[in-house]
Amino acid sequence: MLMLILIAVFIILAAAIIYAATKPDTFHVERSVSIKASPEKMFPFEPLAKL
Repeated sequence: MLMLILIAVFIILAAAIIYAATKPDTFHVERSVSIKASPEKMFPFEPLAKL
């Protein structure tokens, strides 16, 4: 019984390693926020930034 459990654990670990090896090395995270306000209220000094 112990041997069966060890084999099952080995198979699960091998599957996890193979699955992880097929994934790309990098990843991308993107976040966004929706704000219910006018742009003038959110960015009052934006014209100064364009100078």
